[in-house]
Amino acid sequence: MAFPHQLITPGKKIRIVVYVVVIWHGILMTCKSLLVTALILCLVFVAATPFPGVQAKPGESSAAPMMMNAELTPAQAYAAEVLAYLLQITLGMAGDPEYRDQWRVRGLHEPLDFENVVATMTQPERNPLDLMVLDPNILDLTTVLYHYDKGLSLYEGDYGVTSIYPSAEFIAIRLLLIQKIHKQEKVCLSAVMARKDLLYNPAATPAKQDLKAMNLTGREFKFLQEIIRSKPHLFHYLTSPCLVRALWEAGAVKKDRFVTNKIAETCYSRYPCRFFQGSKGAGAVKVCFVPSFTDEFKVERSDSGRPADDFTPTRFLLILERKLAQQIKSAAKRCMEKELFYLEPFPAPTERPWWEDAWSDIAAQHLGFYAADQRPFAVYPENAAQAIRDICPQADFYVIILGQNVYKSIYFNPKTDSYPAVNRIYVDIMDIRHSQTQEAAKATGCFISERIAETMLGELMPRRH
Repeated sequence: MAFPHQLITPGKKIRIVVYVVVIWHGILMTCKSLLVTALILCLVFVAATPFPGVQAKPGESSAAPMMMNAELTPAQAYAAEVLAYLLQITLGMAGDPEYRDQWRVRGLHEPLDFENVVATMTQPERNPLDLMVLDPNILDLTTVLYHYDKGLSLYEGDYGVTSIYPSAEFIAIRLLLIQKIHKQEKVCLSAVMARKDLLYNPAATPAKQDLKAMNLTGREFKFLQEIIRSKPHLFHYLTSPCLVRALWEAGAVKKDRFVTNKIAETCYSRYPCRFFQGSKGAGAVKVCFVPSFTDEFKVERSDSGRPADDFTPTRFLLILERKLAQQIKSAAKRCMEKELFYLEPFPAPTERPWWEDAWSDIAAQHLGFYAADQRPFAVYPENAAQAIRDICPQADFYVIILGQNVYKSIYFNPKTDSYPAVNRIYVDIMDIRHSQTQEAAKATGCFISERIAETMLGELMPRRH
């Protein structure tokens, strides 16, 4: 007879499952040699079977999610994703609520004069805070940005200068956007993109119909022209799906066909996660690590000097992934121990030597780890639900690994953005390094422990009929 699921508490489920497992443990040990043989045969079969969904066949392509623009290097394509979030912060849409009101109005009445912007940002007698907010929380986010495109730094990526200031060109674009948003005037981005030749030619003067199509004044167009002339590759950033989406969400651009198509491309399904440790079983609890806003990737370059579409995670990141997996596995064991043995009259687990073997068998069969480390991602609370489903739809729980101190630039609502409200948590990469992830590991471990209990109980209940 099966018990109604809703009447069984997590602690009872775990105890029922483990007690049954222990009874069968001795019987199974006698069949160990047979099981090992069967396991070897299964591994040989799996090794000889193609793994579906990981590698596309030659000539195949997806529906172009997050397709990289031909004019951007892979590093710049990712920089555009980071830039999109930085833009949301500097327009007062995201980041620390303390600074949002200041970002929404800073520079609102400044002239659209690119030379003045450059002077304000670079000359010692001028004050950059006339154009931007002294928001210390974005320092580490901008460091990640400059890692992938040094040209977006005011100091061209000179790490000898610690500065939160982005390039004068970015500040100028923000200035144009904040003023258009305030006037509730939306730019027609498709018309702007169609007039590339005009933007690249400083001597060209747009006709009235051109300005009307773009919804720009002559002064605004000249301002944009000067920005593109200073950093030509910024034009190609306007083709980034994430950046276009950010512009639309800010109310800065019209949702025309170009913008609609770009928004549809903001999908990470092109970059699936990989299995790297534990069980591959369909019923196993699957935990996925997703690196976000981190500079722990290098971009491989081909022999011809052209950038290859291939990010390589650093050895440091790979080591920390395995360290975190072990910390979570240990936390899951402790959570299950607490439910089983720290209630009277049961003795402590140290007095039950069989528990170590039993837990090893349970974890080997019911816990698997995955990593989405073929490239960095830009995952934050506002886009996390969709992004993680695109990256690793088979996972049950996600640990989003943020670059050092990047969490300061992100606002987290504890009631909605992390476990137990949702099936994900965020950790700082340096907290993993210094073993300061006890709280995150405990939350993940107890989620795993309960899920394993549910799975094993579900497997055992039909046998009670």
